[in-house]
Amino acid sequence: MKVNNIQNYNVYANSSSNGLNKTAPQKTQNTPSFKGDAMINFWDAVARGGFAASFTIQDMTGTNIPRTWQALQRNKDITGEYNYKAAAEVAIREFLTGPSMCIIPMFVLALSKKYAGSANDVPLRNIEAFTEQMRAILIKDGYMDRVDLDFPKTDPPVFAKGIKQKFYERMFALSLNEDVIGGAEPSDNAKKLAGLLVDYDNAPKRGILKQFLNRDLKEKITDGSGRKKGDIIKAKDQIYDEIVSLYTDVKKTVSDDFGSLLSTNLKGTLKGEDSILTLIKDFSNFGNDVQKTMIKDCSRGGSVTTVNLDFEPFMDSFKKLRVGSKFITNILMVVLTGLFMMNIPRLYTLHKTNPETDAFRNKEGEVVRADK
Repeated sequence: MKVNNIQNYNVYANSSSNGLNKTAPQKTQNTPSFKGDAMINFWDAVARGGFAASFTIQDMTGTNIPRTWQALQRNKDITGEYNYKAAAEVAIREFLTGPSMCIIPMFVLALSKKYAGSANDVPLRNIEAFTEQMRAILIKDGYMDRVDLDFPKTDPPVFAKGIKQKFYERMFALSLNEDVIGGAEPSDNAKKLAGLLVDYDNAPKRGILKQFLNRDLKEKITDGSGRKKGDIIKAKDQIYDEIVSLYTDVKKTVSDDFGSLLSTNLKGTLKGEDSILTLIKDFSNFGNDVQKTMIKDCSRGGSVTTVNLDFEPFMDSFKKLRVGSKFITNILMVVLTGLFMMNIPRLYTLHKTNPETDAFRNKEGEVVRADK
């Protein structure tokens, strides 16, 4: 079963809001075909909760609740009473099965990202492709002596941050079909998108409830940064929406294929088309992982004030470690989820007999035909 978030990105609207003047067809609207503001707002809130929320809500409303209700009604026409025993077993079974299919993999992935690097949240095929693009930024003639990188190599944190910025610019340029592989400089639009992604990296997250209800984050205290108590702070998901909006506006100025504005193969560097909706987070997870790993490797053996890595073996080692840990993470997700599923019957089996067939049992406890 495939469950998609309900994302209402208006990819066909006029682009003048971002300073881009190319007009797209207006036939397709951003308004769902069904009516009812309450229903629209509800599913929009579900979408803001992410894939897990979408899957869980759709699973509950489409499967769990109806099946539990049917179990509650089971054999009521015979006994004249609600079948609470059957309803309890079905509810436990259904409400454990669906959420666990999201929660267990999410838990494994969260641990993997924390202890083995955020690139573990990037698909295997993209880890290899991204590594080659990062290598192109870092390596010239097999060495790290790049004179064209406009940030100091005497400060590892600053250097690593600058490398990440360059990586973002290159990846957005490729997604916009710019010829950076041939030596062209990323466009201003690609740099602007990269800047927003850096803001995304540094932005706080909204809690599940705030995100679900679309409540803004606000500054709690007045500090020396110029922000005052009560000022609205942009959260990660809000900046993410800005990136998607700007990207589609820019894409409309360079492509007439409005049916695939969100799809890209990064100018042939990916083996197939991918959605920018997932690639944005892949860029971030990969770039941040390289940044942290680079700073860590530069600081081994004590305090180091100069970047002295040999980037060829650095990137080779990074790719091998992340591909390996990603492979192990995928296996653990499947195995642990499967083991939990196998034990769910023990959790929901509350009675020695099946409550759904109790109405057809004789005095000896045997199930007989209803017409006997």
